[in-house]
Amino acid sequence: MAKRQVAPKFLKGNQSGFTLMEVMIAIAIFAIFSTVFVTGFGYNLLDSGNLKEDILLKDFAENKINDIITNPPTLADSLTLTKETKDIENNPNYQTIVEYKKFFVPDMTKIAETAGESPTDEDNQQAAMEKRIFAVFKENMEKMIWQVEVTVKNKTTSKTLVLDAWIYNPAADVKIGTF
Repeated sequence: MAKRQVAPKFLKGNQSGFTLMEVMIAIAIFAIFSTVFVTGFGYNLLDSGNLKEDILLKDFAENKINDIITNPPTLADSLTLTKETKDIENNPNYQTIVEYKKFFVPDMTKIAETAGESPTDEDNQQAAMEKRIFAVFKENMEKMIWQVEVTVKNKTTSKTLVLDAWIYNPAADVKIGTF
């Protein structure tokens, strides 16, 4: 009698395992996930670097404005002629550009006239008083308040940040006068 051959246990029944198609689909899913992850991580690193640069520029600008506020220059018309450009100490890749501007108050009566709001005869006396008050106000405000604009620039990347502030002129000759 011939002996019947018995198949080993690992060959019995359904053979388990992945087909080539299943393996290819799994690899494609993993490749898509990996690409999305690496791309997102790269953008996060880029954004972090840009944010660090923005914070550094802001700190340099704030420090310069604080220095100007605590140690103001003599505010004279000659300051408005040129911009002061200097490298930042201990950071030769950064420079500050400081520009001073006089405060300007627009003539509200001219604005009102262009809007068709010219005073009537009965309001002439009050309008004349308002004009004198406004003239004194305008003259004094333009003497007392100045604007300083600080631009910080990274010389290697050309990235800039501009910060403005108002400064008070303690040497302003304010005159109230008579109305």
